[in-house]
Amino acid sequence: MTAFIQATSVPGTILTNIFRQSWLALVYRCSGAAVTFLFGVSFARIMSIEEYGALMSLMTFALIASACGLAGQQLCVLREVPSLAAQKRYPDIGSLVAKRVRVACLGSIAITLISLLLFVAAHGRSGIFGSWGYSTSLLLILPLALIEMQSSVGRALGSVNLALVPKDVLWRLLIILLGCALFITYGHPLTAADVLVIATGVLVLLIAVQNVYLRQLAGGHRLFTMAGGPSNAIGNVLSTSAPFWVTSIASILYGTIDVVVVSVMTGPEAGAYYYAASRVALLLDFFLVTFCIPAAPLIARLFDEDRRSEITRVASSAASAAFIAVLGCVVALALCGDFVLMAFGTTFIRAHDVLIVLAIGLLVSTYCGIGAIALNMTGHQRAAMHIVVITWASGTIAMVGATWMFGILGTAIAAASTGAASRAWSAAYLYATEGIDLTATTMLCEFARRIIGKGAWKWPR
Repeated sequence: MTAFIQATSVPGTILTNIFRQSWLALVYRCSGAAVTFLFGVSFARIMSIEEYGALMSLMTFALIASACGLAGQQLCVLREVPSLAAQKRYPDIGSLVAKRVRVACLGSIAITLISLLLFVAAHGRSGIFGSWGYSTSLLLILPLALIEMQSSVGRALGSVNLALVPKDVLWRLLIILLGCALFITYGHPLTAADVLVIATGVLVLLIAVQNVYLRQLAGGHRLFTMAGGPSNAIGNVLSTSAPFWVTSIASILYGTIDVVVVSVMTGPEAGAYYYAASRVALLLDFFLVTFCIPAAPLIARLFDEDRRSEITRVASSAASAAFIAVLGCVVALALCGDFVLMAFGTTFIRAHDVLIVLAIGLLVSTYCGIGAIALNMTGHQRAAMHIVVITWASGTIAMVGATWMFGILGTAIAAASTGAASRAWSAAYLYATEGIDLTATTMLCEFARRIIGKGAWKWPR
């Protein structure tokens, strides 16, 4: 990695810092994945299978509902705050964040009320919406939105710790500890309602603690507050947030729509095989996803400062490094993918071809760079919305047709092609409009030129 950085002409401090933060983000993401696994295993052992299934479904529902209620405000903050933070204009940041927080709160409350109607309509029927006890999941929606807003503000101010540790690691870890303590104290299996109340209380505690940390990041200024900004600006805020809203919801669907198509059209057995291959393949996207955590606010600031060439070098350097890493992983999966899939069970080796197709798709996507997030951070959020909606709408149709004709292998081909097309289209649009290259091309070519120039490798005569 050091040699790669030295082979570029990007200012050393920028690339060094961004890669250091990316590695830190990767550690936190891996820690979060480990805690999530521990969360699933722990509560599977101290709950009945029915309550456990309800808990997992209700928490997923709350996460999706909170993302809808945010109305894209977390991406707006990520786009607007970095340039102000570079100038230390904290009062302006406080006023801007206050408007975004108000919209997020109103949106989350509206989604909560709509979700409550689901419980009212389904009361007494079978399913997770048929029991009033499960309506405690609605308590999670607003706190989840608020902690996501706090994470985005911290991320925009350059804190990887605040961006990931509270909601990705500490939240579930504290739920595990308190849930196990409750189980040991009373000795009876926990209900989903018990765990949901604990989860809500932990979120409220983390939000209060993060407020203190945010004030330290802002030099003592209060950033996360409902005060400030004219109330009549909410309508304008909503109109400008629509593209971010659509993009954020589409990003949630990105990792799930193909699994849903397979499960509906082919049944649970084929769905299980596809799900296992999909989860393994998505690990290859960890490299660029973790890079985006510190890079997104940096790209926004560099764009506002009209430093487009530095955006190209930072984004292309990351794409190049990630592409080389993912290429190695694809080769490893081609050789040893059967053993990885056997961790799910011996019969899961049937999904090896699906795994390789999805991995190759992610390899192409990685070469094309970070995609829609770069458009959002450079003022092209409407283009990002159009690209995401068009590619994934047409891709979903293609998945349905391919699954009907070729089974889960057809789904994998359609899903991999859709993801690669979305990233490639985003990169081509940004290059055409701003001259910014998100792909690995720029830095791989420069790296090759420098090696040839130093005489490390010669063209054959």
